Amino acid sequence: MLRLDEAALDGFLQDVRAGVDGRLREVLAEARAFTAEVAPETLPMFDAAAGLTFRGGKRLRPALLAAAVRAVSGGPPDDAVTELGAVLELLQTYLLVHDDWMDGDPVRRGAPSVHVELAHAYGDDGLGASAAVLAGDLMSALVHERVAALDLPTERRRAVLATFARMEREVILGQCLDVTRCADTERMHQLKTGSYTVRGPLALGVAVAGGSVAAGAALDAFATPLGAAFQLRDDVLGAFGSEAETGKPVGGDLREGKRTALVTHALAALDADRGRELEGILGRRDATDAEVARARDLLELAGAREAVEARIAEHRAAALEALATPALRDHGRSLLAGLVGRITERRR
Repeated sequence: MLRLDEAALDGFLQDVRAGVDGRLREVLAEARAFTAEVAPETLPMFDAAAGLTFRGGKRLRPALLAAAVRAVSGGPPDDAVTELGAVLELLQTYLLVHDDWMDGDPVRRGAPSVHVELAHAYGDDGLGASAAVLAGDLMSALVHERVAALDLPTERRRAVLATFARMEREVILGQCLDVTRCADTERMHQLKTGSYTVRGPLALGVAVAGGSVAAGAALDAFATPLGAAFQLRDDVLGAFGSEAETGKPVGGDLREGKRTALVTHALAALDADRGRELEGILGRRDATDAEVARARDLLELAGAREAVEARIAEHRAAALEALATPALRDHGRSLLAGLVGRITERRR
């Protein structure tokens, strides 16, 4: 496989971000003008969601989309690819707004979550929650408007619409499995996170570029282990990352009682007394910082962090192995290989 140096990968990512952010500014400016004309009283809701869109974000999904297009067609991303990249970021905004409200997370990307910001704006927690749900819905409506307006040949447009609809259905089903504490966490994560973080963007790249069945199969084989590695890295960051790095309170996953891979491993490995101690901290919103620190110590003691890092390495190797195929073009494969490292070794 061709190797891409870090400077070239950085240049690619900067180009993707510049194109996507420019299009996002245009789309959101048009949408804000419409909102101001039709219902100016709702501008706090719109501005909170739009503000989240530009408050950080790594633009990894648009980068995967653009790299997939290179892997399938060999050509540079065009306007439709940039538009789809912007749409993926708006989809993320919609999902994050709802996810934060469902999980009761007060902070996202280093600032108040949208439901917290709107509770302050409207002076009422209930109104803030309702407005946040509507803010997510508004971004969803904007997403579908932009997808429907894509200027593509008929067959490619149909493929993009079908791929996007399946991706969105999967993430919604995965979110339901998450909030209902489904025991099958691997399936839940593949639906909730893998669908729109890795598998969906890659499949959209195949659809928008008119890629072959073989190319689509190769990228799907690449996406499955990479999506799993992405979620495992999220688990590690959720338990051990700092607020400065992740933009979320330390130990949030532990206070929410999420049965992450770390927790599952620890509960199976710890003795009965320590297992009960960990269970006594999990899911307690009022857990003190000292108790959260103890829970992290228990995860370490159980070897959970080491075990999950080993699984991330295995998934990373499997993803890279899947790229070794003549069904994909060399430059695109090199871009995707570079993105594997950025996704699996990130600190936020």
